[in-house]
Amino acid sequence: MEDILNEFGKILIKEVRDNVINSMNESIDGKRKGIAAQLIKKKIAILNEEQIEVLKELILEIVDCSLDSMLFMIEGDPELQLIFQGVDLKEVSDGLSGELYTEDGWIQKFSEYKEFASDEDY
Repeated sequence: MEDILNEFGKILIKEVRDNVINSMNESIDGKRKGIAAQLIKKKIAILNEEQIEVLKELILEIVDCSLDSMLFMIEGDPELQLIFQGVDLKEVSDGLSGELYTEDGWIQKFSEYKEFASDEDY
């Protein structure tokens, strides 16, 4: 069952987490051409390189907090199910939001962007 849990985690990390982070970084770097991206680029033009790096780190934290909150909500609501390949992932995980973190977590295993903060940072 852990394989099914990890398959879901890989999809969540690559298709949601990494795609959102890529999209935001491309907007910040001026690589996207949409109206919202152009507005972001214009508004952050006053920031120096170090401030832009802090902004990118903040994006990691925001995305991870959002995924953590969503998974925590799903696992805590008895009326919600998370069925993947016919398996209720709430039943095979000891805590869906916790699957994101640690050296064996989905972020470390599957993301091109590692966690914003680790225990080593403190």
